[in-house]
Amino acid sequence: MFGAASPNKQPREEDPASPLRASETLRLRLRTALNQPSRTVPGALGESVTELSGLASLGGHWFQSANGPGYVIESVYEAGHEHGRVPLHRALSLNTEQLAGQCRDARLATCNPRDLLYIDTETTGLGGAGSMVFLAGVARFDGSVLKLRQYLLPSPQYEGGLLGGLAEDLAAAAALVSYNGKSFDLPMLESRYILARVRPTFRELPHLDLLHPNRRLFKGSFDSYRLPRMEAELLGFEREDDCPSAEVPERYFRFQRSGDPTWIAPVLRHNAWDVLSLVALAAHLGAVCDGGEYPFQAGRAAEYAGDLKAAITHCETALAAGLPGTEQLEAMERAARSSRRLGHYEESARWWSALIAEPRNRRLAPYVELAKLLEHRLNDRPGALALVDQALDRIRRGAIRPASPPGEVSLDALEHRRARLIRS
Repeated sequence: MFGAASPNKQPREEDPASPLRASETLRLRLRTALNQPSRTVPGALGESVTELSGLASLGGHWFQSANGPGYVIESVYEAGHEHGRVPLHRALSLNTEQLAGQCRDARLATCNPRDLLYIDTETTGLGGAGSMVFLAGVARFDGSVLKLRQYLLPSPQYEGGLLGGLAEDLAAAAALVSYNGKSFDLPMLESRYILARVRPTFRELPHLDLLHPNRRLFKGSFDSYRLPRMEAELLGFEREDDCPSAEVPERYFRFQRSGDPTWIAPVLRHNAWDVLSLVALAAHLGAVCDGGEYPFQAGRAAEYAGDLKAAITHCETALAAGLPGTEQLEAMERAARSSRRLGHYEESARWWSALIAEPRNRRLAPYVELAKLLEHRLNDRPGALALVDQALDRIRRGAIRPASPPGEVSLDALEHRRARLIRS
């Protein structure tokens, strides 16, 4: 990965004060301080790395990549393996067209579920040039089994091997699946590839970041959307004797200094659970989009994806099954808005009317939206004026709350609408 420095125009050994030698000395000192390998020293040979003691107990093996030697631990899980309540094989029947709607990337719709690469990394810090990816776990289905590869960095001089091995998996992927990978894992990997003078093409792949649909579809259901919480709530998976995320960097540093694999083994298990959770959560997301157990969330998913007819159907199913107060009002509003976008104005008006009649509604928006329909689509200006008067009366009595100006659901906008309707 790193070539030796050119011998041309090197300062003579007897010239220690030359500017070039001083700059080389400073560069080497900085690299030593940052624990980075020197670019003037060729990478270690494949034969020598096998002599590192202790790694054999991790169950991995050394390999040679185009960028140098690397170390990988490989595991295989049968498709019937259950992660929490979810068997892994459910990810093999994913409707990628539905998932494409949740990340709004049409390219995902044409992907085979077997070509999805599930990826999670562990790093020495939260960012910056000094932070390194020391463990990258990737999984992909091969026939009836899920193969997990965990690329481990025994020490910084083998980063080329980690990046080289991982690059082969990324090159074979049709799309990526992560949890908060768009904001953390992928930018971190990209920076390491750029520093290694390798163009990171994986950012061009379709990417389903499961954090965003889970946070959007289950908004208001949980106070945290971190991966361990989603595992427990959605998958029924509880980690026993897990290595806390806060301990991960320190464990790696102790492993790197001591060579004792007992420090890093819990981190490998932590990372493996992360990757298995990605597979199970992808399968769970597919089930949510189908409806069934989560019709309300399916309505949210369908509307976000632009499937308005499905959104209305799911909202009707959820309302018929019974919903808590805030979710009931939201389902009615989503059905009303979806109907209007479909051009079903009378149906939309019925939904808005039902929402106005709901005692728990204290928002002005249903009045404004129904008034707009009556005036502009249903040619009922007297009805629109009567509705505006009703809204103003409820505002005066404190039954509904307008928004602050200048929005159309403010008191000023409502009074302006009333004056215009009277003039017309």
